[in-house]
Amino acid sequence: MVWIPQIPDLVDRLGDAELADALRDPAEATVPVALDDPEAGRISGVVVLEAWLAVQDTWRAEHGADIEEVAVTLGERRAVGEWVVRLEGAGGKRIGLPVAAAVDLASTLPVRIHHSRLPLLGRHVVRRPMVPPDPLARPSDVVGAYKAALAAGDTAAVVAVFGPDGSFRGPADDTSRHTGTKELTELYDTFFSTGGGIPLKLCTVTEDGTRSAFEYICDRWGDADLPPQPGLAVCARGGDGLIASARVYDDVEAPVE
Repeated sequence: MVWIPQIPDLVDRLGDAELADALRDPAEATVPVALDDPEAGRISGVVVLEAWLAVQDTWRAEHGADIEEVAVTLGERRAVGEWVVRLEGAGGKRIGLPVAAAVDLASTLPVRIHHSRLPLLGRHVVRRPMVPPDPLARPSDVVGAYKAALAAGDTAAVVAVFGPDGSFRGPADDTSRHTGTKELTELYDTFFSTGGGIPLKLCTVTEDGTRSAFEYICDRWGDADLPPQPGLAVCARGGDGLIASARVYDDVEAPVE
């Protein structure tokens, strides 16, 4: 339910001015446009998109939303933007909601928005996958090692790919950070406490030399089968080549305490 007005700027950076203009003003669109939002699902067509964007403008104003850019991972035909939206969440508490968007010019669904609805509703919501798994989607170097260690449920191997001050930030709140070897070890021990790992099925990988952003489907966690649901993660490398920060955008309810 969170539209980021800066998303058309990502489209501009990929060189598609017509799509960017259509997202800014659907009434003047000269090309088809479609996007997928965690609450509304797939949105397409001039009338529907125009009405939805108007609702979004009102919603941001009512919730006092301020948008801060975190990072942009720019590939040749795909870009991933990350933001923190500071707004009133469930119960009127002010929160920092992490939001990401994949802008994919090669897809029939060129804008895919990812964020948790837990801070907004007080509960998780299962969302259908937006793009299928791609067996050729493989992140490079330490990020590939991180994905493999995550699938294996190997805490030591996961922590080894993070720098000494590396951090993990979950999807529910910008303050949900775990930093350094001790906190990361405790976090991943909890993640793997039911036995087994988290074998994500990768759908897309976007890299710029510093960051690797990957969309995925999560349908298993440890020994628990889950409804297939999408997510997006971004791993940023530090100067030592290890992961300096990992940031996750999904609404998966972990089957752990």
